[in-house]
Amino acid sequence: MNKNFYKIRRNRMISGVLAGLSDRWDLDVTLVRFIFAIFTIANFGLGIIIYIILAYILPTKEDIEAEMYGTGPRKMKEAEPIDDDKGWFW
Repeated sequence: MNKNFYKIRRNRMISGVLAGLSDRWDLDVTLVRFIFAIFTIANFGLGIIIYIILAYILPTKEDIEAEMYGTGPRKMKEAEPIDDDKGWFW
């Protein structure tokens, strides 16, 4: 199991941050959303700011798995620079 935090596209309402947290901690997504709503109300909207930051920072679980199993985009190798000192034939 992945120990990092991530978002999930499946079972999301806005960006999937809370669905990712519920999957990470094996909790019901409704319970995590309820706790988030209580936290946001109790802290005068701080939860919304944290949610926006996490939505921007966290990768999606699908992208992590695609990269892990090699189904993601191909990584290009950097080309080596050409030495101008050497000619083609001499």
